[in-house]
Amino acid sequence: MRNLRRWGAVYVLILLFLGSWMGQFFTQLSEFRSDQQTLGAPFSWSEYLASFFASTFENWQSEWLQLVFQAVLLLAAKHLLFQADAEDLERLERKIDRIHETVGAGPAGPEEGDPRAIDPEPRT
Repeated sequence: MRNLRRWGAVYVLILLFLGSWMGQFFTQLSEFRSDQQTLGAPFSWSEYLASFFASTFENWQSEWLQLVFQAVLLLAAKHLLFQADAEDLERLERKIDRIHETVGAGPAGPEEGDPRAIDPEPRT
């Protein structure tokens, strides 16, 4: 049961994938048989399987191309959009540090490069 809870979404996706692929298989098989009857040619599994896998790989190639294109666009957008956020956060941190020092609480904390920034608690 634990395995099903942990990997349930993966199992569902695998079932959906196999179901859609089988749907493509039978739909294309029906269309291929219809075309063969229209042409008066005998049905051949080798010809059908070659046609089925060719269309499958064309579909997958198209999907992967879209996925890669979307990933590149999202990474570019993330870089452009969130660059300003990082600069804003640094500006806010500097303001908080100034307020902290103005209130008289001393320095705000260890700066980058300070060993205390990595391990602030002394080991005993």
